[in-house]
Amino acid sequence: MSAISVPQQRGQPRAQIGKYAAIMRINMQNSVAYAWDAAGQGIFIVLFIFIFSQLWRATFAAQDATVIGGLTLNQTLWYFVWAELIELTKIRVSFTIQDEVKDGSLAYTLGRPYNYVLYHLFSGLGAVGIRMIVVLVFGAAIALTQVGPLHTFRLETLPAVLLITLFAFLLDFCFSAGIGLLAFFFEDTSAFRLIYQKINFVLGGLLLPVDLLPDAVQSVARVLPFNLILYGPSKLLVAWDSAQFAQILALQIVWLAVLASGVALLFRFGARRVSINGG
Repeated sequence: MSAISVPQQRGQPRAQIGKYAAIMRINMQNSVAYAWDAAGQGIFIVLFIFIFSQLWRATFAAQDATVIGGLTLNQTLWYFVWAELIELTKIRVSFTIQDEVKDGSLAYTLGRPYNYVLYHLFSGLGAVGIRMIVVLVFGAAIALTQVGPLHTFRLETLPAVLLITLFAFLLDFCFSAGIGLLAFFFEDTSAFRLIYQKINFVLGGLLLPVDLLPDAVQSVARVLPFNLILYGPSKLLVAWDSAQFAQILALQIVWLAVLASGVALLFRFGARRVSINGG
């Protein structure tokens, strides 16, 4: 039995970037070939937005209000379109990493000339773009039929919203990769995955915008990274605020540094436990 060490990554920075760009490009091409696979997620977002449009229309009518939690009905529904878009298209790598750790196939990738975690990141990012376009078309179509176009949309803020959304994907990837890497230490990581999913439902703003949570819960949610994945990008899309953008971006960078360091340490310690039996 011999322990496997994590190889040092070699090569010039330009070559490294080119390598991961090639990984992303190949997966992007693959996702184009299977673009219709995202149609199922598109159907799901149609059902979800239709149900939420009926619920929130009834809520606004019952409250006899035009604004709840700082958002109109139009803004609320488009908030959920963007939040669901992120939720449905994010990089779900925890199952893949868990399976590769458990069946030992990870051992065959450690010696290859790329970083194992970065490979999964760029591979996932390559597949995200096409899925986002397909799901957004479905989500926007149902939102347009229910509440019309987003009245507060400002085209000049779209690059900033997309930047925040990109950081949201990176944050979620760190959580997902971290949960998958826990397979080094736990036989089954499904409990961690379930906990993360439920936290995102409540503190992440998937069921309700964080502004509608009780004050005490809001205070907790705003200092944790979960609201930066779904609530932050979605709120900025429907109610742009330059000060809030700067705050969210700063928090995303800080949390990304913390979580990425955690994932790197987890992988480093976990990889030391990998061993080969036999000759």
